[in-house]
Amino acid sequence: MFETVENWALHAYADGELEGEEKQAVEALLARDEAARKAVAAFRNQKQQLHRAYDAVLEEPVPSGILASAKGRKLPRLHWVTSLVAGLALVGLGTMLGLGTAQHFDQVQQASLANRAAVAYQTFAPEVRHPVEVSADDQDHLKAWLSKRIGTEIKIPDLQQAGYTLLGGRLLAEDENPAGQLMYEDADKKRLTIYLTANTGPKEQALLLSDKSGLVTCYWRDGALAMAISADMPHEAMMSLAKDIYEQMEAKG
Repeated sequence: MFETVENWALHAYADGELEGEEKQAVEALLARDEAARKAVAAFRNQKQQLHRAYDAVLEEPVPSGILASAKGRKLPRLHWVTSLVAGLALVGLGTMLGLGTAQHFDQVQQASLANRAAVAYQTFAPEVRHPVEVSADDQDHLKAWLSKRIGTEIKIPDLQQAGYTLLGGRLLAEDENPAGQLMYEDADKKRLTIYLTANTGPKEQALLLSDKSGLVTCYWRDGALAMAISADMPHEAMMSLAKDIYEQMEAKG
């Protein structure tokens, strides 16, 4: 594929590690070779996805088992976490670039979807005065607005039977595609959010669960949409609610 520059150099260029003649050689190749340009873009995208998927590890405490194995020796938390993240990144890149890019990249995308939905929940669910941009009173506008910005028609599920009332929604700015957030609230003022964005992966992917310190996120991809539901609730209740939302989103009309 690349006649004058080896593949490792494209990786190094994507990471900003080349200088001098090596950097000039890669840039000369990129100027004339579309495949090389696509490869560099893919490497950079993979790096971003890995950061999204694994940067949260930096906030996690060192497992007690590892501390015990240190046998009284000082174990700098930052060094351990950094090594773990680096190891995960190397394993991830090795898998993506050498053992089957598509499958592992899909896993990273899914983890990223759950993480972005959780971050959006943690950002806006605590808001008292401004939880949404467009209120439920203007639901038709909210639906049309988010559908246009996301790039595909969305539905706004009715969760009244589950005890949740729609508060409204907002547009979220993401690196790749715009996303939307719908927010609901129950009688105890507990909130639930639905995160929606354009599906750039496989057309179908089963329901999966992520639990981070009690914040449960159920996420999946189907057709033109990738979706994630976030709330503080038991896993069984979340799965039941997710299936109800899925059926409403799939219903015709």
